[in-house]
Amino acid sequence: MTNCWAYLNKLIHWRKFPRILQTTTYMGANQFKIIKVRWERPPYPFIKINTDGSYTNKRAGIGGIFRDHKGKTLLFHKAPYIADDALETEATALFWALNFAKKNNWQWILAEVDCSLLVELLNSKMSSSWNINQWIHRINKLSTESKIHFSFVFREANRPAIYLAIEGAHADHPEVSTTLSPSLQLLTQGDKLQIPYLRVQR
Repeated sequence: MTNCWAYLNKLIHWRKFPRILQTTTYMGANQFKIIKVRWERPPYPFIKINTDGSYTNKRAGIGGIFRDHKGKTLLFHKAPYIADDALETEATALFWALNFAKKNNWQWILAEVDCSLLVELLNSKMSSSWNINQWIHRINKLSTESKIHFSFVFREANRPAIYLAIEGAHADHPEVSTTLSPSLQLLTQGDKLQIPYLRVQR
């Protein structure tokens, strides 16, 4: 319910309609902890990369999006993928995003993912399965060549990347582009508004 209000507020603001939800309150808010979640623009000269992996028993896909300090989309990618588990898709999506950054000589990177385990593996000496360790090694090798900071974000702040990963899972071939589809453009415009989603926790 709270995310519905937040999303409607984004649309109302973007379309310049009156802020009819401004006085709306969530009746059960005093029984829960409410966390405000939103995508934040990176400070100059950093480029923010959001990545995600989509995994089911039948399909897997990866996606990532690059945005600058103004929230402008510089590049995005999506692709189908064959993976053993969800964590592998997350690691693969991040690796290819960092690889694209390297090819574009983008060296100041803030990389955000909605997989806390992947961030823990990258920021510590924890070990995982052999296939995940291989991806972690590749990612860490790329990160020594640039200034990269890895961090976890809730899914509400990672919506364009989630959309791209799902699209990638149903695609026939990889795609790297700067031309946003209407759906992806709507998601990135919503992020620019800086109106938070409300994440409810007991």
